[in-house]
Amino acid sequence: MISQVVFDLPIEGPFDYLIPEALLAQVSVGMRVKVLFGPRAQIGFVTGLLEKSEIAKIKPILSLCDTAVLFNHLDLSFAREFSAYYACSLGEALATILRNKKELKPCIQRDHKPRLSLYRSSPDAYAGKIQKIIDEYRAQYKDEAGDYCRFLILVPDIFRQELIVAQLKLGKSIKIGARSAVFESDGCYDCVIMIDDEDSSYKQEQTPMYETRQVLLARSKIYGFDIAFVGVSPSVELMELVDQHQIKLIDASETVKKSKVVDLTNYKFIPGLLSPPVRDAIEAALKVQKKSILVLNRRGSYRLTRCVDCAEILKCSRCDSSLIYSRAEGKFLCRHCTASVPGDTVCPKCHKPSWKSIGIGVEQVRTELKKQFPNATIAAFERASESLANFDILVTTNAVLRFQGRLKVQVAALIDFDAEINRLDMRSAFNAFSLVLHVTSMAQEAAFIQTRNNNHYVLKHLSKGDIKGFYQEELGLRKELGFSPFKHWIKMSWRGKEEKLTREMADSVYKELKQRATESLAITPPLADAVMRKRDQFRINVMFQTDNVPQTVSFIKSTLAQLKRRSKVIMTINIDP
Repeated sequence: MISQVVFDLPIEGPFDYLIPEALLAQVSVGMRVKVLFGPRAQIGFVTGLLEKSEIAKIKPILSLCDTAVLFNHLDLSFAREFSAYYACSLGEALATILRNKKELKPCIQRDHKPRLSLYRSSPDAYAGKIQKIIDEYRAQYKDEAGDYCRFLILVPDIFRQELIVAQLKLGKSIKIGARSAVFESDGCYDCVIMIDDEDSSYKQEQTPMYETRQVLLARSKIYGFDIAFVGVSPSVELMELVDQHQIKLIDASETVKKSKVVDLTNYKFIPGLLSPPVRDAIEAALKVQKKSILVLNRRGSYRLTRCVDCAEILKCSRCDSSLIYSRAEGKFLCRHCTASVPGDTVCPKCHKPSWKSIGIGVEQVRTELKKQFPNATIAAFERASESLANFDILVTTNAVLRFQGRLKVQVAALIDFDAEINRLDMRSAFNAFSLVLHVTSMAQEAAFIQTRNNNHYVLKHLSKGDIKGFYQEELGLRKELGFSPFKHWIKMSWRGKEEKLTREMADSVYKELKQRATESLAITPPLADAVMRKRDQFRINVMFQTDNVPQTVSFIKSTLAQLKRRSKVIMTINIDP
């Protein structure tokens, strides 16, 4: 008898291994075995059994690693689908599942297809929505033992997890977890509740680079559990499924706070960094001892530092990125790595300490506010901050979102909104839209957006509170431009410490891909990343546009199998980066 084995390696299989007579009655599909793979002992997963092998001389299994089956046929079915979509080997897919799989009591079998629901809600009402969903299930279903149904709640970060734990009564039938907990969603749960599916924390940054929402939907189809999505700004992908009647939209009538768009082109001179309407609103809040928050997604005091004498821009030694100056720390910091240099650093070109910083950052805004509101307590909060200080006015990045549902202010304002909608990202418009809804949910009175581009469609819909209109326009644009959910982009990336070697590797793979591809598959030539060098590694990308991800991934895998990889260059594949 022959076993087919795959490994947690970027190598497609399976590989045939002989089952010794002593283990014939013990080896089953879904178990782990120890075998020799090359000169080393390696643990692999048994994915199939054969009567005989086409290979004349094969190695035997050395030993069993398990006494029971780890993966049933549903697990293997999902792993194959995961591997085909996220461009990893079947062994890597099984290892990813195993790292997060727990042995749980299976639930009773449902005789209906999975129910998918979307609940639109403000963040401070999330716990109430979750409790409502749980209560409705408990009223309808009980398992054979008479216990309540079992639930898994997915949250994007520990801060929202802490909030929900504090507000809900979590018992043994309810589990809460972050991104990786999605692999626990199987027959053990009756319903999985996902909070803020659009949050970037749900995207895995290491191989395999999976998107939690996509994984959850795929697992629901295979295992048969229900899903309830809860959020203030559901992803565009979810809203397309609503339009296709695959997801039922619930509580869509909830009102959303309208934002006041401040057109900065109407003001020839703005003292400090605030427009008169925002400044007046903050003054009014201070008079009644209420709080205000100002959101600016720029760390430090300045965005760029240049030498006055020779125009040299101060850059990170490890990244192709300008350093930002932090007045609080008295040093220049890199936004991509941990590198920093002292504030009195001389210019590396002309050797003079003649730096001039330009642009605005959180600390600079805080300094300007102290001049305008000398009696107010003004604090700054960034992602590295450990706690929220007492404040009258808080200048912050989007790190403040960790307090949504707990922090309430009278005034909330996004003071550099144009930087959000002008990012080099297909999701920039949606991300800006989502940021506004999350930030303004904290405002009890007024929410402002400062801009010099007040004709942008995001602002048009936000000013009217027209959420449905925004999604319709965003979906229309994505369909026209060929973006998700209508078409998908696949990014192949190469990174290495030697620029020449990294480019050569990318070029050779691109040429082979282009030669083998059909005319219908769009492939871009190798291009440097937006920041070509990060953390001492050069980065080159090739992009694919496709309407069939598994088919394109299969094409990429088959092409790579014909090529020799270089150990000094790391290649990754990212679906819808």
